[in-house]
Amino acid sequence: MILGTGIDIVNMERIAHLITRWGDLFLSRVFTPNEIARCRDRANSSECFAVRFAAKEAFLKAVGTGFDKGIHWKDIEVANDSSGKPFLLFYRTALEWTRTLGVRRSFLTLSHDRPYAVAHVLLEGGDDESCHG
Repeated sequence: MILGTGIDIVNMERIAHLITRWGDLFLSRVFTPNEIARCRDRANSSECFAVRFAAKEAFLKAVGTGFDKGIHWKDIEVANDSSGKPFLLFYRTALEWTRTLGVRRSFLTLSHDRPYAVAHVLLEGGDDESCHG
């Protein structure tokens, strides 16, 4: 059963400007150490940061809370499996919300084409037999 879906689009130039202006202050407020390390290893790190920013926003839309319910940027982490496929990790308040909603699996799609980065999040849960956690 689908519990929520969210999509977000971000202008990569906006994120690049924020990084240039605020540097580590911005990065450490929004991204986990793992995300920062992964993106800094990329040739064009601003694209990597922008698509992760969009993923966090898309998750907030999927759960329907926004930041009003205590979820913080770093409660949501975008990671990649060994083949490069992105997935979400949840901590603290984001983890509590996924448990409260009964989320069994989350699906994440990321894409970018200058000047935009886009992310889509789908949350699955319930007792539906098609849900494999």
